[in-house]
Amino acid sequence: MTTKRTGRYGEIPGSNPEGKASTRAPLPLVTQPMVPIDDAGSTHVDATLPMRPESAAVLFSKATVMQPAQQKHSPAGPPPEVGLTQHHLPEGEDLDPRLVMVSNPDSELAASFRVLRHHLLELGRPQVIVVSSALHGDGKTTTAVNPALALAECGRSKVLLAEAHLRRPQIGAAVKLVPPWCFAEQLAAHRNQPMLPWSLVEIPQLWLHVAAVNPRIEKTQLLDAPAFAIAMERLRMVYDHVVIDAPPVLGSADVNLMADAADAVVLAVRAKRTTTRQVRKAIDQVGPSKVIGTVLCL
Repeated sequence: MTTKRTGRYGEIPGSNPEGKASTRAPLPLVTQPMVPIDDAGSTHVDATLPMRPESAAVLFSKATVMQPAQQKHSPAGPPPEVGLTQHHLPEGEDLDPRLVMVSNPDSELAASFRVLRHHLLELGRPQVIVVSSALHGDGKTTTAVNPALALAECGRSKVLLAEAHLRRPQIGAAVKLVPPWCFAEQLAAHRNQPMLPWSLVEIPQLWLHVAAVNPRIEKTQLLDAPAFAIAMERLRMVYDHVVIDAPPVLGSADVNLMADAADAVVLAVRAKRTTTRQVRKAIDQVGPSKVIGTVLCL
């Protein structure tokens, strides 16, 4: 199969009714009219292209077309048992701004995450999706949470949002929960006893299941690649989609280990911060055949 890498800018509506551009939430890939990226490796990704006040820049760098059915795994044994603890988002409190699909579901930003859902389903319906970035602070948690919410919206798919950033866990803080059993600890336990039940959290109003990392665990803990692979093999039997909030690519081999057990990798890119050289380096490290796109976070 011949792969083709492209790197282009486009624009879609993506601001609030007052015309103020969003500063945090990312906008997904689109296929609108494009202009070339500056190929100088040291320059920053530039989101200052001429545009209407109500528009926002979007970057989509498509490394390959998702290879569909033959990529699917066929785990052996019966489906795993999953124990669920119900959790409800606190009422009367401000929601975490990263939960765009919850805090402002009718906004242009929420609509753009639904567009991202459409693109993901178009590219072979990947079952295990790793969301990462080149560096810290590029918006990858927002880019993981909202597509998971979009995929699960109205119960259209059974979706698990899982956290694999063991040194800087963010999912628990975003949805205001402490997991009853840390996902990192479960990975270790299931490596030796794959048939153990899983303990996950259900958020009914979001149609979403969550496997979060307890922020109090040892921060030097490293990802156990065989344990992660076993977990993904088992969880594929239960969920239509497993979205992984992963650590950054550069400076670690964790994402490479996760990519081996995943169907696709999506990279978050921070406007005016992430360089094209860093993006290319991250794609080369993970492997162009796994990276299906990048999301530009403003």
